[in-house]
Amino acid sequence: MNKKNLDSKIENCFPDVCVHKGIAASVGLSGRVIPAFVFDWLVSRYRDSSGGVDGEGVRNFIARYLPDKKQKESLMYELTTGNQLKILDAYSVKVHPTKGDLQLRIPSLDITGRVLETIVEENSLLLFGNVWGSGTLKWLPQKGKDDRFEVVMTAFKPMQAASIDLNYFLNQRQQFSSTEWLELLTRCMGYDEDKYSVKQKMLLLTRLIPLVEPRVNTIELAPKGTGKSYIFSQLSRHAWLISGGVVTRAQLFYDMTRHQTGIISRYDAIVLDEIQTIKLKDEDEIVGALKGYLESGEFRVMGFHGSSDAGFVLLGNIPIEDGQPRDTNYFQELPGWLNGQGATALLDRFHGLVQGWELPRIESSSLCQCFALRADYFGEVLYALRSCQEHMAFVKDHTDSTGDLRDTRAVQRLACGFLKLLFPDIKTVCLHEFNEFCLQPAIKLRSNIRRQMSIMDSEFSPNIAEIKLR
Repeated sequence: MNKKNLDSKIENCFPDVCVHKGIAASVGLSGRVIPAFVFDWLVSRYRDSSGGVDGEGVRNFIARYLPDKKQKESLMYELTTGNQLKILDAYSVKVHPTKGDLQLRIPSLDITGRVLETIVEENSLLLFGNVWGSGTLKWLPQKGKDDRFEVVMTAFKPMQAASIDLNYFLNQRQQFSSTEWLELLTRCMGYDEDKYSVKQKMLLLTRLIPLVEPRVNTIELAPKGTGKSYIFSQLSRHAWLISGGVVTRAQLFYDMTRHQTGIISRYDAIVLDEIQTIKLKDEDEIVGALKGYLESGEFRVMGFHGSSDAGFVLLGNIPIEDGQPRDTNYFQELPGWLNGQGATALLDRFHGLVQGWELPRIESSSLCQCFALRADYFGEVLYALRSCQEHMAFVKDHTDSTGDLRDTRAVQRLACGFLKLLFPDIKTVCLHEFNEFCLQPAIKLRSNIRRQMSIMDSEFSPNIAEIKLR
């Protein structure tokens, strides 16, 4: 099917929740750093009945409610002269280490202000950072200092999730062939389907599995520039991305000082990007906690016992020569907790290794410029599919396995993820397509983990459990 025909089918089947991905360039916003799930939501507000977009309306909205740092002084002047501002931004809150004050980070103004405690109580995700929403800002006296003023957030409304009817989404799948649906999913991730082979599209699709299937843990290794973290920062508000820096047990699992669970209990996927630069504070303690969590979905910190269904994703850059990893041990250049005999117990708990070096570097021509589903809508569809049980039942009913239990569980979860993405309506799948597009790719991903474990430690076999169609 050519692009125009697929465009027409998407518009006809999803008229209220599709968007033209090339619209950013047409309204002159290609230089603005706005996540796709925010931008698509915004564009949908200014789409007319003929399918066009009021570009001037979009630009005016962004100029007023999504200012950039160049407008800082004029906005500060508005605040200091008694006006209140409503700004759509990715807000975050930190607690001052000695005073206990709640410090509000306002990226568009590049300043730190204050936030009412009631707002944080109602929106605790602000403490973990980058929550998109509309904040009402005022210029008010500092606490106990009537002669000193500061910017204070007095109201906050987080971006609401797109309203979805999952049954409608499932029914519309029946209108697309398997090839068309794979192309649609590729577009939904922000990519031009013509720039990728079927094999490469399937690799791209693997990135979505932790968002659609609970407790799927993956590793993707690749050179720089292949877009490893793109979908996690652009597509879903249910993923948490950590890029480099120091990671603590309190941040991940439980903060004993605040008596508050960490990000693992608040998001569907925890993504550690640039793992070659990430340092684990109290490394042995965190790795031990990770092993337990990745195995059972439970964690313990002192007397606290918690559980979650969040998946873990590790993204790392490795050296490539002639299109292949330079080192037989792909983890050679990565931190010690991911390399060597001691790391195999942790790696065994990851379900699949994505060979990201088989994907081309992202170029401007790689990005979708056609119709696709709105990112905010698609992200919520993935979230809704997480709770569907019939796909795993299908996987278990139609496969047999003998051998290692971790291999079996890994392949089942990965295959279930592919099944939810490609055949969300179970009625549209046949056993041949299930085997080709779900089971075999899952086996390949798990086999990659097995081979690396055997290279690090000869105790492990490079062969996985035998898993086949029933």
